[in-house]
Amino acid sequence: MSQTEFQEIAHCGGTVTFSIRTTEDGRMQYQVSVQHSRPNAATFLPIYAIPQGIAVSTFQLGGIGAPPSRPPIPGCYQVFIGSDSEGMFGHECPVCRNYWRAEHAVMCPYCGSEADRHQFLTGAQRKYVAHYCETLNEAQEAGDGDYTINMDEVADATASSNEKPPFYYSELRRQNLFTCDACGARSDILGIYGYCSVCGTRNDLQELKTLITQLHKRISDGAPPETCVRDAVACFDSFVKRFAELLLSNVPLTPARRHLIEKRSLHDLARIVDVFKSVFDIDLSSGITDKDMQFAKRMFFRRHVYEHSGGEVDQQYIDQSGDKSVLLRQAIREDGESAHRIATIVQKLTANLHWGFHQIFPPNAEVIRRHADR
Repeated sequence: MSQTEFQEIAHCGGTVTFSIRTTEDGRMQYQVSVQHSRPNAATFLPIYAIPQGIAVSTFQLGGIGAPPSRPPIPGCYQVFIGSDSEGMFGHECPVCRNYWRAEHAVMCPYCGSEADRHQFLTGAQRKYVAHYCETLNEAQEAGDGDYTINMDEVADATASSNEKPPFYYSELRRQNLFTCDACGARSDILGIYGYCSVCGTRNDLQELKTLITQLHKRISDGAPPETCVRDAVACFDSFVKRFAELLLSNVPLTPARRHLIEKRSLHDLARIVDVFKSVFDIDLSSGITDKDMQFAKRMFFRRHVYEHSGGEVDQQYIDQSGDKSVLLRQAIREDGESAHRIATIVQKLTANLHWGFHQIFPPNAEVIRRHADR
């Protein structure tokens, strides 16, 4: 399957039929049936909407011995919204207004806002809900018979088609289609990093694990160890920056504590560890030996040498690192062992930050447990 960014994803298709019948005692009844026979993925989101065409809640279809959930308002219609042809739904956050795709969504992957599924509907989906309710209203006024909304017409149309159904909608592929390591749900987001739409786990750590695995392979394949050390520390740098911004945005802090985070130096690992521990009670060094921490601190200062001094020792490196094994203007050399070692330590440091963050903002433990049981 092509994974072209921003590609249009067609609707799953299918039909919705309203069967209107008048009973012997003169009461009008209707039944809703959904059919799908196209050779692509399809799923349907059930929601309640008032007859005016406004979604008011999602509902559970029920199962053996369990009736469907009751509508929040008497007289609601049961509306079935079709997915795209990959079995995913487009979503729009009512808070930050950003768009993404997911199989299921109760959290915005960008800003972390939580809401019921019907509150994440896109503008096009809301138009479909309005059309659905309007069609059902007209069918009841018309009397006995079967009235169909043909979503296969939607699936066959494209955004560039000259003629499209009035309730046409499709979805757009984003840039990172990932499966959450914690709960197994799929999300397709703009950019690389975000929350899982279902359980709320950040995907930064699983993305970093991929980068570190690639880095280990580069080292083993003979890439310059100095470059790999620089790249390993750069992974940590970007990871810490994102989580610092998330914490600053979501945790109330005094101006003094906020200043500690905003003015941190990413070249000084000891200071980074101290700041996150003192401000957020997140211990980045948990489970890492003192020997490895001392090694990592030195590698962080060396990253600065590789980036800004052409790999030659400057006085700043000697003063800050306390490294007595090198001379001023000496070209620093690394080996594969030290490159592998710092990459492994970076993964441990970032894992500690990830779990510490989710101690403050816990993901949905029940969803994660069900996935683990499966």
